[in-house]
Amino acid sequence: MNSNAIDMNSRYLGISTSVLMESAGKEIARYAKKFNRIAIFCGMGNNGGDGLVAARHLSGLGKIVSVYTLPAQSGKRTDDSQKNLEIIQRLDSIRLEFIRDSTDCEKIDLDEFDLVIDALIGVGLKGELREPMKSIVNMINSAPSFRLSVDVPTRGINADTTISFNTAKVEGAKVVDIGTPREAQLCCGPGDVYLALPKRNGLEHKGDFGRLLVVGGSKEFIGTPSLVALAALKTGADLVTISCPRYVAERMPFNPNLMITPFKSKFYLRERDVDLIMDIRFDAIVIGNGLGTEHETKTALRELIGRIDTKKQIILDADALKLIGPGDLKENMILTPHATEFKILSGRDGIEEKGGISGKDGISGKDGISGRDGIEENIVGEVEDFAGKTKATIVLKGSTDIISNGEVTKLNKTGNPGMTVGGTGDVLAGIIGALVFKNVKGTKNSQTAQAAFQSACAGAFLSGLAGDITYADMGYYFTATDVINRIPDAIKFSGEFE
Repeated sequence: MNSNAIDMNSRYLGISTSVLMESAGKEIARYAKKFNRIAIFCGMGNNGGDGLVAARHLSGLGKIVSVYTLPAQSGKRTDDSQKNLEIIQRLDSIRLEFIRDSTDCEKIDLDEFDLVIDALIGVGLKGELREPMKSIVNMINSAPSFRLSVDVPTRGINADTTISFNTAKVEGAKVVDIGTPREAQLCCGPGDVYLALPKRNGLEHKGDFGRLLVVGGSKEFIGTPSLVALAALKTGADLVTISCPRYVAERMPFNPNLMITPFKSKFYLRERDVDLIMDIRFDAIVIGNGLGTEHETKTALRELIGRIDTKKQIILDADALKLIGPGDLKENMILTPHATEFKILSGRDGIEEKGGISGKDGISGKDGISGRDGIEENIVGEVEDFAGKTKATIVLKGSTDIISNGEVTKLNKTGNPGMTVGGTGDVLAGIIGALVFKNVKGTKNSQTAQAAFQSACAGAFLSGLAGDITYADMGYYFTATDVINRIPDAIKFSGEFE
């Protein structure tokens, strides 16, 4: 998982960046203490802040330390990095020099140092290196000193070793623990939303943020497709089309934000409708909400999912989960079953919610996820195993959601009992449908499962968080449409931890 996302999740859990920065700097100093004369190059971000903390610790150990950094006018320094720079400026024991342009690099002699620490950029680089950074990189590579990079080497630097935090970001990195809570990686949080939401630069055009198709509705269920579509729009999808039976299209409440393409069939999805659906332009598709379980619908559904390009993500929810079998599943699918639906689809016993999948202290399964007193011990293993065998991403809905693609598993703990109200599952499907476009577009087939997993984690978190925000305003007396209206608030809340 991206280190920025882990930091965001840590802040959400109450662990401040300053605490993690202090631990990171101390671990850098622990490794570097075998050297005597040390030059530390610090950037403007938190990677540079880690280097500044290391400088203070190394100075305290009696080492000769010089810090080289960029002046304030070169860009915005993060708050925690700025605080640590101000500390360094008050310490006479550390030499501090600012590199304003490439000519300042000519005045620096690295021959006098036996260690050079690269804390310039880490994972935060976007675009190509510019001056004076290019000259700094060339200077560090030309130095006879041992080169140590923090978290990941700055682009172009030939590091002798790298110290990574929490997980190895590059091959051969030394991984150190800086006190990041396990839940920051194992549980969904704002960092997962950060990974899933597309970034906007102001140069976009209509459709750049996804065209979602919702296939659902039947004689018995008229409103469910619109819940999916409205949730997707509130999550940022540009264009959403509902394809549904004519009976549904004629009775669905008018909403100018939605595009409707009726089936040829009046009450249910039939095989003759598949060609019409395939003619609609879409980047991702949500299928199943209110679809019904007619035998002809089952045949049509299997034909439809078999014809969709594997580069396009398919979200299967509600009735669609009752019409397919494990053999129909593929890597480009996200399934959002509740416990009973999962049991029927997988054919696995022991998935019943005994008092609810209510673990708030962890779950059991692989990858060090250890259960204590919430979730039945077998459930995580069953979800992981089924996802691994089918290659699909599974979101097992419960009071604690379990999300797995067979390789990685996470929990989501947002949400509340008020979300037992009808329609909130449709909201989740719509959110994931809007998010998966960004993550899957442009990925290779081998990356699709991981991209879909990111969308599923972010979708589960946002859906539950929107429900929690609604509950804070209204108590347990709300509807699915109330939750949809709080999705932008949930996204805004998540962004506050960036």
